[in-house]
Amino acid sequence: MTPITTTTASRPRLVFAHANGFPGLSYKSLLAPLANTFEVTPLDRLGHHPDYPVNHNWANLVDELLSYLPESDTPLLGVGHSLGGTLMAMAADKKPDRFCGVIMLDPPLMLGPDAWAMKAAKRFGFIDRITPAGKTQGRRSVWPSREVMAKYLSRRGLFRRFTPDALNDYIEAGTRLLEDGSAELTFDPRIEVEIFRHLPDHLSRLPSRVGVPLELVAGQDSHLLTASRIKRLRRKGLKVEEVPGTHMFPMEHPDETRAAILAAWQRLSSAPGRPSHTA
Repeated sequence: MTPITTTTASRPRLVFAHANGFPGLSYKSLLAPLANTFEVTPLDRLGHHPDYPVNHNWANLVDELLSYLPESDTPLLGVGHSLGGTLMAMAADKKPDRFCGVIMLDPPLMLGPDAWAMKAAKRFGFIDRITPAGKTQGRRSVWPSREVMAKYLSRRGLFRRFTPDALNDYIEAGTRLLEDGSAELTFDPRIEVEIFRHLPDHLSRLPSRVGVPLELVAGQDSHLLTASRIKRLRRKGLKVEEVPGTHMFPMEHPDETRAAILAAWQRLSSAPGRPSHTA
């Protein structure tokens, strides 16, 4: 967990939590320019610490995230993509004094009927069919080189729309080079599967209960935050902005994503009773 900037008193703290399978520095092209406004700290690989094994409804992952928060006299801004967005909201629900607000980027925040579907899928053993867990099992984890990996991923659906810089960031942050020059994923696919299998099913009341302001940014072509789900989130009182791209829009449209984060921060920081910062 390495800050992208050095500590500066005039800058508010932003802690960023990644999506499942994507180490924090995969988001370098999104996060680096935010260092002009924030002291940015991306988390590395949630779920890999032996003290916090993946468990029911991500309870241990919430505790792991909280353990990584930098010490600060003032509340910080939590931002997270997918897994990271939901974890940030859960962490703020548990420790609201640590946060001034949370911005979620296309989170799997399952409410109402979606939550009940998750409960049933877990109970009756078909969770792998309604989450990406089934597709993740047995996924490739080693390539002859990073160059071969880049060519392979650029043709895959999930990565096809990544900017060249974002794809390179993912490959550099997400692999280790072995002695023979081959590239191996650092995010354990077995842990990735377990994270999908334990997707929370108990968050229907979180938006109205959490003690900090929440904002949400959705991809216009996201398969996760569909129009009906966005409508449900808005009925819960959540402000939802949309940006171009799929569920992976932070890597596909980093400039638009960053603008949405900054706009949300302006709203959060100017709300009554909140500290005012200039973005």
